[in-house]
Amino acid sequence: MSQQHRLNEYPALTPVLMDYGWFVAPFINGEEHERIKNLVAYIQANPPADDAAKRAIEDNIHKEFLDAAFSVHVRARYVWLALRTPHISDYSHLYESAVFAYYKREYAAGVCLLLVALEGVLLSVNGWRVGQPNKPSFAQLKATIATLTLASINPTMNATQAAFRDALSAFIDRWIYAHTSNADFTLSVLNRHYVLHGMDAGNFYRPHDFHRLLLEFDLLIDLIAMINGTYRVMVEAEIDKYEERRKFYDQLRGGALQIGAAGDREQELLKQHSNYVPPTMEACVELRINR
Repeated sequence: MSQQHRLNEYPALTPVLMDYGWFVAPFINGEEHERIKNLVAYIQANPPADDAAKRAIEDNIHKEFLDAAFSVHVRARYVWLALRTPHISDYSHLYESAVFAYYKREYAAGVCLLLVALEGVLLSVNGWRVGQPNKPSFAQLKATIATLTLASINPTMNATQAAFRDALSAFIDRWIYAHTSNADFTLSVLNRHYVLHGMDAGNFYRPHDFHRLLLEFDLLIDLIAMINGTYRVMVEAEIDKYEERRKFYDQLRGGALQIGAAGDREQELLKQHSNYVPPTMEACVELRINR
């Protein structure tokens, strides 16, 4: 199945998945696309009768995207692309910190990092920096993706940008930035206001929800990269930055490293990000040295 054929079907699939807080991930192949189509057809033919049925459908959607979300190849590629893409690179240290947290099963930390990084990227796209006047209103921030000016590249890439923009905008508007008085918390409490304002101690850190935010960033990074001319399907420059991450992520997710060794390697990788400020003193290091 061609990329164009998948793109033609994208608008029909995403609205069904969006009812459960999901969308078609940008990197699925032909076989995965067919499974998603079959799942969407099943959902349409068997609408959930109650909340338990909705949760069962959400579980099935989650499983379809789990392999790619957990893939060290996919994660390393997106960090590599984040490092070289305007707006994203300003907050790429938070994005990679969330990847570290994910592979160590620190889901709550990962969710908070990604929500902060998302808001930072949206502010950057709006041209605003701290200390400047006229910070974008929340309504402007919420509409950032929907009003993006897309790049004119070729018919397929233009259609890809439009599909990604529409899915990402809908996800932000309907789920992440929804007003809490109107939000649907039946399946999930993953909501910017709910989490960052500490509105409740609810379970916003399910693996399902972290994966949704990861896939959101996959769309966001690809889209901003396409618009700014940094998009590449394959890693083709500074391959060492990709390879060292792929190897480290594999060790991290497999639990092959002790905490100290993992932390030291994380610091080395984070120092490659332009806005990362390494700590000048850490309790674990200072206590080791001074004992």
